[in-house]
Amino acid sequence: MAKFDYYWRDYYGDIPDDAFPAGYDRNLEPTYIGQLFVLNHGLLTTRIYKGQKCVTASKEGIHTSSEAIKILCSTQAEKFRWIPSTACELHVETIGKHLVVGGYENGKILNIGRGSYQEEVIVGKVCSYNIGNALMYFPYKNEEVTMDSYEVLIYDNNNIDDIDVR
Repeated sequence: MAKFDYYWRDYYGDIPDDAFPAGYDRNLEPTYIGQLFVLNHGLLTTRIYKGQKCVTASKEGIHTSSEAIKILCSTQAEKFRWIPSTACELHVETIGKHLVVGGYENGKILNIGRGSYQEEVIVGKVCSYNIGNALMYFPYKNEEVTMDSYEVLIYDNNNIDDIDVR
Protein backbone atom coordinates (compact mmCIF):
# COMPACT_ATOMS: atom_id res chain seq x y z
CA MET A 1 0.00 0.00 0.00
CA ALA A 2 1.34 3.42 -0.96
CA LYS A 3 2.03 6.02 1.71
CA PHE A 4 0.96 9.60 1.14
CA ASP A 5 2.49 12.39 3.17
CA TYR A 6 -0.24 14.97 3.13
CA TYR A 7 -2.92 15.78 5.63
CA TRP A 8 -5.59 18.31 6.52
CA ARG A 9 -5.07 20.58 9.56
CA ASP A 10 -7.68 22.67 11.32
CA TYR A 11 -7.41 26.27 10.16
CA TYR A 12 -8.03 29.25 12.45
CA GLY A 13 -6.50 32.09 10.44
CA ASP A 14 -2.75 31.38 10.57
CA ILE A 15 -1.04 29.59 7.68
CA PRO A 16 1.00 26.64 9.03
CA ASP A 17 4.64 26.31 7.91
CA ASP A 18 3.81 23.02 6.14
CA ALA A 19 0.77 24.35 4.23
CA PHE A 20 0.90 23.63 0.50
CA PRO A 21 0.77 26.83 -1.63
CA ALA A 22 -1.47 26.25 -4.61
CA GLY A 23 -2.12 29.55 -6.34
CA TYR A 24 -1.76 33.28 -5.95
CA ASP A 25 -3.90 36.36 -5.68
CA ARG A 26 -3.75 39.62 -7.69
CA ASN A 27 -0.83 40.82 -5.56
CA LEU A 28 1.07 37.59 -6.30
CA GLU A 29 0.68 36.47 -2.69
CA PRO A 30 0.35 32.69 -2.30
CA THR A 31 -3.04 31.12 -1.67
CA TYR A 32 -3.72 27.71 -0.19
CA ILE A 33 -6.13 24.80 -0.50
CA GLY A 34 -8.88 24.61 2.05
CA GLN A 35 -11.93 22.60 2.93
CA LEU A 36 -15.12 24.06 4.36
CA PHE A 37 -17.81 21.90 5.90
CA VAL A 38 -21.24 23.09 4.77
CA LEU A 39 -24.25 21.43 6.37
CA ASN A 40 -26.40 19.46 3.90
CA HIS A 41 -23.74 19.81 1.17
CA GLY A 42 -20.51 18.28 2.45
CA LEU A 43 -16.83 19.06 2.82
CA LEU A 44 -16.22 21.52 -0.02
CA THR A 45 -12.89 22.43 -1.60
CA THR A 46 -11.99 26.11 -1.45
CA ARG A 47 -9.05 28.51 -1.36
CA ILE A 48 -7.51 30.25 1.60
CA TYR A 49 -6.02 33.73 1.38
CA LYS A 50 -3.20 34.55 3.79
CA GLY A 51 -4.42 36.71 6.66
CA GLN A 52 -8.11 35.86 6.25
CA LYS A 53 -10.05 33.80 8.77
CA CYS A 54 -13.13 33.27 6.58
CA VAL A 55 -13.33 31.17 3.45
CA THR A 56 -15.96 30.89 0.76
CA ALA A 57 -17.12 27.75 -1.03
CA SER A 58 -19.88 27.10 -3.54
CA LYS A 59 -22.57 24.45 -3.84
CA GLU A 60 -26.09 25.52 -4.76
CA GLY A 61 -25.14 29.01 -3.63
CA ILE A 62 -22.24 30.74 -1.91
CA HIS A 63 -21.24 29.71 1.62
CA THR A 64 -18.84 31.76 3.79
CA SER A 65 -17.64 30.79 7.25
CA SER A 66 -14.81 31.14 9.75
CA GLU A 67 -15.60 27.74 11.31
CA ALA A 68 -15.07 24.11 10.27
CA ILE A 69 -12.13 24.94 7.97
CA LYS A 70 -9.14 22.75 7.14
CA ILE A 71 -5.95 23.50 5.19
CA LEU A 72 -3.90 21.06 3.07
CA CYS A 73 -0.41 20.45 4.47
CA SER A 74 2.59 18.23 3.70
CA THR A 75 6.25 17.86 4.62
CA GLN A 76 6.91 16.64 1.07
CA ALA A 77 5.37 19.34 -1.13
CA GLU A 78 7.71 18.33 -3.97
CA LYS A 79 5.56 15.22 -4.50
CA PHE A 80 2.55 17.29 -5.53
CA ARG A 81 2.14 18.00 -9.23
CA TRP A 82 -0.38 19.96 -11.24
CA ILE A 83 -1.31 18.33 -14.53
CA PRO A 84 -3.35 20.00 -17.28
CA SER A 85 -6.77 18.54 -17.89
CA THR A 86 -10.26 19.25 -19.19
CA ALA A 87 -13.75 18.39 -18.05
CA CYS A 88 -14.08 15.93 -20.95
CA GLU A 89 -10.68 14.22 -20.63
CA LEU A 90 -10.00 14.17 -16.86
CA HIS A 91 -10.72 10.47 -16.43
CA VAL A 92 -8.51 9.43 -19.36
CA GLU A 93 -5.62 11.80 -18.56
CA THR A 94 -5.39 10.70 -14.93
CA ILE A 95 -5.44 6.91 -15.29
CA GLY A 96 -2.86 5.45 -12.90
CA LYS A 97 -2.38 8.75 -11.08
CA HIS A 98 -3.30 9.58 -7.48
CA LEU A 99 -5.69 12.53 -7.58
CA VAL A 100 -5.73 14.36 -4.26
CA VAL A 101 -9.16 14.22 -2.65
CA GLY A 102 -10.29 17.75 -1.86
CA GLY A 103 -13.56 16.94 -0.14
CA TYR A 104 -16.98 15.39 -0.59
CA GLU A 105 -20.17 16.79 -2.03
CA ASN A 106 -23.31 14.88 -1.09
CA GLY A 107 -21.15 11.77 -0.61
CA LYS A 108 -19.30 12.12 -3.94
CA ILE A 109 -15.53 12.73 -4.14
CA LEU A 110 -14.22 16.15 -5.11
CA ASN A 111 -10.71 16.64 -6.44
CA ILE A 112 -8.63 19.81 -6.47
CA GLY A 113 -8.18 21.99 -9.52
CA ARG A 114 -6.78 25.40 -10.31
CA GLY A 115 -7.01 27.82 -13.18
CA SER A 116 -6.28 31.41 -14.16
CA TYR A 117 -9.13 33.83 -13.60
CA GLN A 118 -9.20 37.63 -13.18
CA GLU A 119 -5.40 37.89 -12.70
CA GLU A 120 -5.36 35.15 -10.04
CA VAL A 121 -4.54 31.46 -10.05
CA ILE A 122 -7.63 30.19 -8.29
CA VAL A 123 -8.17 26.86 -6.55
CA GLY A 124 -11.51 25.14 -6.89
CA LYS A 125 -13.35 21.86 -6.64
CA VAL A 126 -13.32 19.41 -9.53
CA CYS A 127 -16.49 17.36 -9.71
CA SER A 128 -14.70 14.26 -10.93
CA TYR A 129 -17.78 12.14 -10.29
CA ASN A 130 -19.26 13.65 -13.49
CA ILE A 131 -17.51 11.40 -15.99
CA GLY A 132 -17.06 13.23 -19.29
CA ASN A 133 -18.10 16.54 -17.75
CA ALA A 134 -15.83 16.99 -14.70
CA LEU A 135 -16.04 20.77 -14.43
CA MET A 136 -14.12 22.85 -11.92
CA TYR A 137 -16.23 25.16 -9.74
CA PHE A 138 -15.19 28.04 -7.50
CA PRO A 139 -16.81 31.07 -5.90
CA TYR A 140 -15.82 34.50 -7.15
CA LYS A 141 -17.50 37.75 -6.06
CA ASN A 142 -20.58 35.94 -4.75
CA GLU A 143 -21.09 33.86 -7.88
CA GLU A 144 -20.21 30.29 -8.73
CA VAL A 145 -17.87 30.18 -11.72
CA THR A 146 -17.08 27.06 -13.79
CA MET A 147 -14.06 26.11 -15.87
CA ASP A 148 -13.78 23.24 -18.31
CA SER A 149 -10.00 23.55 -18.73
CA TYR A 150 -7.81 23.54 -15.63
CA GLU A 151 -4.95 21.82 -13.82
CA VAL A 152 -5.72 19.01 -11.38
CA LEU A 153 -3.61 18.19 -8.32
CA ILE A 154 -1.98 14.78 -8.08
CA TYR A 155 0.38 13.29 -5.53
CA ASP A 156 3.26 11.66 -7.38
CA ASN A 157 4.66 9.10 -4.98
CA ASN A 158 7.10 7.47 -7.42
CA ASN A 159 9.73 6.61 -4.81
CA ILE A 160 9.78 2.81 -4.58
CA ASP A 161 10.96 3.06 -0.94
CA ASP A 162 7.60 4.60 -0.05
CA ILE A 163 5.58 1.63 -1.28
CA ASP A 164 4.59 -1.17 1.10
CA VAL A 165 4.63 -4.40 -0.94
CA ARG A 166 3.15 -6.68 1.72
